[in-house]
Amino acid sequence: MAEPTPEQTAAIRDELDRYAWLLDECIRIPGTRIRLGLDSVIGLIPGAGDLLTGGAALALVLRAHRLGAPAPLIRHMLKNVGIDVVVGAIPLLGDVFDVAWRANRRNLELLREHFSVQSGKPQQARGAARRMWLMLAAGVIAVTVMYLLIRK
Repeated sequence: MAEPTPEQTAAIRDELDRYAWLLDECIRIPGTRIRLGLDSVIGLIPGAGDLLTGGAALALVLRAHRLGAPAPLIRHMLKNVGIDVVVGAIPLLGDVFDVAWRANRRNLELLREHFSVQSGKPQQARGAARRMWLMLAAGVIAVTVMYLLIRK
């Protein structure tokens, strides 16, 4: 993987920051300091909403993988997304949780911290990250099946 130029690195950071802002903080509730994003709004759709926003959150994790984030960081990011999807699927409590948890912002901060420690030089992705994607896909399928069985 070729090392990105400083301009490319800045563009990637801006892109990821806008993405996390859109999913977690783009809407301010008038008269309050409470912010929510598309994750919270789409998550209001029973059942499918949290799965859709979980899929959107995976785009940030995929970008981290492509940037060369190591497997332990990818696992941590996947854990944040999993918590967001599973707890977010609980009616009412999950909707309040979505406003506070902000998995995308958390993941972006983890990614920034990693690359600042690494002096902006991404590590080579390992095969373990691919296994994590397979485990995540199996987890999403399992959660979907459980949800469908519970609804019956």
